[in-house]
Amino acid sequence: MGGKRPGWDDLVRKAVKDLELARRYKDAKELVTASLLYNSAIERVLRALVMARTKKDPPQKASMSYLAMQAKLPAEISEEIISLEDEASDVMEEQLEIETAEEGRMAVMGESEYSRVMGKSNLARRLISYAQAIQ
Repeated sequence: MGGKRPGWDDLVRKAVKDLELARRYKDAKELVTASLLYNSAIERVLRALVMARTKKDPPQKASMSYLAMQAKLPAEISEEIISLEDEASDVMEEQLEIETAEEGRMAVMGESEYSRVMGKSNLARRLISYAQAIQ
């Protein structure tokens, strides 16, 4: 792209690719990688929506909740994004506990992580559908 910043279409297209790649990692039980890719898809769509709503480039370093507010998303989607960010700090604490946990605790954490990944997957899909609908 020769140094140009990605436009709305580029961001949505890249988000769809992130979503597809994340699904493959999720199917392979590589949940951390899948989670990161779902986050990337969500952030790219949010950036595209901010561009569509404000006609300006979003800040390079902004939280997903800030981007959701700027994108003027429906309340239920914004609330889901805010709770996703709140969960991120909980996950960091849980991952520290895993280092000293027994096998049973680790199995529960695996189920919990899978549940989080599924939530991110659903959110990413909803955001991409929403973005494509308002295009």
